Amino acid sequence: MSHPTLAITAPWKRPFEQHLEKAGGVGAGFSLATVNATGFPRVRTCIFRGFWATLPEIEHNKLPKNPPIYESDCPTFTTDARMSKVYDIFVTGKGKGDLAQSQSGSGGGGPVEAVYWIKDLRTQWRVRGKCWLVAADDIEDGEEAQNSGSVTVKAEVGRYMRVKKGSEHMEKDKDWSWKLETENYFENLSPMMRGTFKNPPPGRPLSEGRDEKEGEALGQKAGHLSEEKFARKNFRVCIITPEQVEMVDLSDPAHCTRKVWTLVEEAGGPGGPPASDTVGEWNAVETWP
Repeated sequence: MSHPTLAITAPWKRPFEQHLEKAGGVGAGFSLATVNATGFPRVRTCIFRGFWATLPEIEHNKLPKNPPIYESDCPTFTTDARMSKVYDIFVTGKGKGDLAQSQSGSGGGGPVEAVYWIKDLRTQWRVRGKCWLVAADDIEDGEEAQNSGSVTVKAEVGRYMRVKKGSEHMEKDKDWSWKLETENYFENLSPMMRGTFKNPPPGRPLSEGRDEKEGEALGQKAGHLSEEKFARKNFRVCIITPEQVEMVDLSDPAHCTRKVWTLVEEAGGPGGPPASDTVGEWNAVETWP
């Protein structure tokens, strides 16, 4: 079943953004939980890289940018396709992707939960939903862009992308590039961080060595994604399409609060408990903390 594009900014996004700024903004750490192929939970620390379609401005990034047409409620991070979390996200998605698929291009769709602890505010945010991975080589150009993973990613993430106020006159499909956005995510990283996508495969035993012909080595730097074939093969932008968001405020022990926003079923969400308030496609309910 297809679902309509979400019409308005999610009611939780603005306070979430404000709290993230308190935690360092882009570059803030968070915990990401996935489930692996055997049903075992896995958690690791990731870095928040902004919201999809509104790429943060970084001074050293001189690449051309997409026009400011879209915005979304989707938090992002970046990862290496060879990391175990990528396979988790593919194998638990609707398509039940295998290891080779998880390392070959765009796709995913498995369930995730991201937890952000805002220490100075004593507030915790949980974002539950599906995670989609974007690879630069197959998301837009040529026959590769017609594979099921790329098509599904653009459809599922696309419905969370709204035209920004004042941008209605722009030629949306012609001017906005998924590939360019992905290249800019890479460019926003430091040269040393970009170089990590040329590391030997994460988790491979040291006894197996490294592929020197491929260029595997620690401590490298990298330039533009378009010029880095090996790094481009491994680099992914990860987009969380939220279905339920929860905020727990523990700043006042006598008046702790918890609020849960759930995407309505008609918009592709799980529905959730009876709402005390509804804003756009989101139902909200306050619970005991």
